[in-house]
Amino acid sequence: MNKPPNPITQGLRAISRDPLIFMLEILWRWVFGLLACLLVFATGAMLLGPLPIMKRWPDVWNSHDPQMLGAFFVGIVFRLGNKLIIAAVAVSIAIALVWAILSGLGRNIIVKRLRSGVTSLRFRSIMAVQFLRGYLTLICVMSLIAAVVVEIKIATNGSKPDLVMFYIMAMPSILLIGGFWLVTNWYLTLASIFGRDGQSFAGAFRQARQTVAKQFSDFAGTGFVFLLLRFVLLLVALTICGLSSRSVGSQQTYFTLVVVVAAVYFAVSDYLHMARMASYLALAAAHVEPGGPKLVVSSTSQTAENSTAH
Repeated sequence: MNKPPNPITQGLRAISRDPLIFMLEILWRWVFGLLACLLVFATGAMLLGPLPIMKRWPDVWNSHDPQMLGAFFVGIVFRLGNKLIIAAVAVSIAIALVWAILSGLGRNIIVKRLRSGVTSLRFRSIMAVQFLRGYLTLICVMSLIAAVVVEIKIATNGSKPDLVMFYIMAMPSILLIGGFWLVTNWYLTLASIFGRDGQSFAGAFRQARQTVAKQFSDFAGTGFVFLLLRFVLLLVALTICGLSSRSVGSQQTYFTLVVVVAAVYFAVSDYLHMARMASYLALAAAHVEPGGPKLVVSSTSQTAENSTAH
C-alpha cells in the first residue's frame, strides 16, 4: 500500500483545482466586510460628526505622536459616554446577523462542492451553526472588553496605576476567554463541514467531535500549520503598514496602501482557510465507517481510491 498523501498538500491542491470554491469564499466574505465597514462608518459619522474635537484630527494625525493620539481617542470616548456603548452593542448585533446570513449561504454552497456527491448538512442547520459562531464571537469580545475595563478600574484605584496588578489579572482573562472561543469556534466550523443531511445542529456538532477524536493529533497539527501560516502572513502585512506609516506623506496615500495590503492579506487568508477545510476532509477520509459518506474533497477522491487499491 502506498503512503497516503499529506492532507495539507491535498487541501491546497483541491482548492487550486477548483477555483470557484475560492471565488465563492472571497465573494461572501468581502461582501460581508463591505457591509460591516459601511455600517461602522455610518455609525461613526453619526456619532463623531457633531463633536468639536474632530477639528483637531488632522493636526493630531500629522504629529505622529502616540501619546497625543491616545489622548485624542480617550477624549472621544469620554465625550460620547453611553452613546458609544449603545452604538457598539447595536452595531455588533447587526454585524453578527449579517455575518450569519452571508456565511450560512456561502458555507452551504462551498461544502457541497467540497463534498461532491455526498449529501451535506441542511441549510437551516448550517445557518444555526453560523448564527452560533457569530454570537459566540460577539459574547466573547464583549466579555473580554468588560473584563479588561473592570481590571483597569481595579489597577487604577490607588494613588497611581499598578501595571503589575493589571497584567496579572488581564492575562488569565485573555487566555481563558480566547482559548474558549478558539476551541468552540473550531468545533462549530468542523460541524458545518462534517454534518450530513438529516442531522440537526446538535448531531452535526457531535459528529465533528467524534471525527476529530479519531485523529485528534492530526487535526490539531494540521490546524496549527495553517494557523501559523496565517499568523506569519499577518505579521508581514502589519510590518509593511507599520514601516510605511512615517514614509508615506499624505493620509490618502497611506490609506490606499493599507487597503491594498489588507485586500491581499484577506485574499491569501481566505485561500488558506479553504485549503484547511479541504485538508480536514482529507484527514477524515481515513476513518470513515463502512457504508458511510466519504468525507473527501472531490478533487482528491480519485487519489484516495487509487491509494486504497494499491
